[in-house]
Amino acid sequence: MHIGARLGLGVATLVVLGVGGLVGASEWVLRRSHAVPLTPIAVPHDAAALAEGSRLATLTGCKSCHGDGRGAVWTPVDWREGQVAPPPIARSAARYSDAELARLIRQGVTKEGRTLFIMPAWSMTYLADDDVGRIIAWIRSLKPAPDDVQASTWFGPVGRWKILTGKTRPSLVADPHGVAKRPADPGRYLTQVLCSECHALTEPRAHDGKPVPPLAPMAASYAPAEFRRLLHDGVGAGGRDVGFMGTIVKENLHALRPDEVEAVQRYLREMLPE
Repeated sequence: MHIGARLGLGVATLVVLGVGGLVGASEWVLRRSHAVPLTPIAVPHDAAALAEGSRLATLTGCKSCHGDGRGAVWTPVDWREGQVAPPPIARSAARYSDAELARLIRQGVTKEGRTLFIMPAWSMTYLADDDVGRIIAWIRSLKPAPDDVQASTWFGPVGRWKILTGKTRPSLVADPHGVAKRPADPGRYLTQVLCSECHALTEPRAHDGKPVPPLAPMAASYAPAEFRRLLHDGVGAGGRDVGFMGTIVKENLHALRPDEVEAVQRYLREMLPE
């Protein structure tokens, strides 16, 4: 065999072995079972609780990520990264008990004990028991629809490499941080549930390669009316474009009530380093 052909065959063999190892190792991570116990959850059935559960599903991104509950395919789809396809909620939830749904929401663990990826359980873990119950009440009110998007999430070679190296964070939270009831003064609570996925309190962060400002000094720099506009309309002080934050507000955070916005800003100002 010509030396060039031998080299080509050797390279091809190494590539096949490398891809096989990548797939095998990442599949182990994806399919690994985690022993996360179930905790009973009380689910209300009154109209007020269902309405609040719907609002919470907006705030926490359930609706925007899952195509208003009917499933979605995030774009762009890239063979190297893969496809993210949050399932239609009613169809997926039908095979879960209430306790399993609570674990899925707050700890990122499926019925089979596998960790999810992408779903931000690391911030949802701060949800109080009563709010989780309200979200589940909303989930149980949904019905499968003929136009549900029933695509599947899959990971390409780069996506699998990110899972193996930890760049794509698993949703698994071993111990939930939620309390029994939503606090009467919800500033800290809402900050943890809605903001901690991207922001730190006093230190800058990077999210998806982009700088993310610390919350406390940012909130302190806003007048109350400007802060309300930021969290209701997605517009920064002086009409400044706030980038991806504007999308999050328009899809999710616009559902905050004025008193909740005030409580969040009050808490963040208290957290400002002296």
